[in-house]
Amino acid sequence: MQCALCRIKECMKGKNCSVIKSELEYTGDDLKSIKISAWLESDHMKRTKLEEITIYAKRLGYKKIGLAFCIEYEREAKLVYEVLSKYFEVFSVCCKVCSFEKSSLGIKKSEDLEFEAVCNPIGQALLLNDDLTNLNIMLGLKTGYDILFAKYSEAPSIALPVQELPQLADSGIDIIE
Repeated sequence: MQCALCRIKECMKGKNCSVIKSELEYTGDDLKSIKISAWLESDHMKRTKLEEITIYAKRLGYKKIGLAFCIEYEREAKLVYEVLSKYFEVFSVCCKVCSFEKSSLGIKKSEDLEFEAVCNPIGQALLLNDDLTNLNIMLGLKTGYDILFAKYSEAPSIALPVQELPQLADSGIDIIE
């Protein structure tokens, strides 16, 4: 497939451009998930990604949300935690949890510190797995760390863009359904 290069996009009119359409069947939780996603896509109301995630998770009946965040975004993580904790039991894990020395990987320290911690995305995922989260949100995890986190997370994982979070502090966000 080379959809990025296609100028016609006949798929928008229902044309089957691939061989998988006949094999696809959404059932159970997958059907419920795609219905919620399609509703969010077609709804006229502009929402932030955090609002969409909250509505999605509520409609799927999720009770426990995990928040795996980069220590650089501790302030933003607290804001996200405060919003989500209105609706869910929230578990948060910073990237440096159970960290180890950067030099143990043969990497030169970037600062003149006695100990420079490496992020531990697998540790973050395992801890949230222990909390039996239904959905995990990745906030500010660097490239590679996010990939490892998603690989080891037992719950579905989604990235929340840090760029939209400054408006949270001012908005008094409240998910009403």
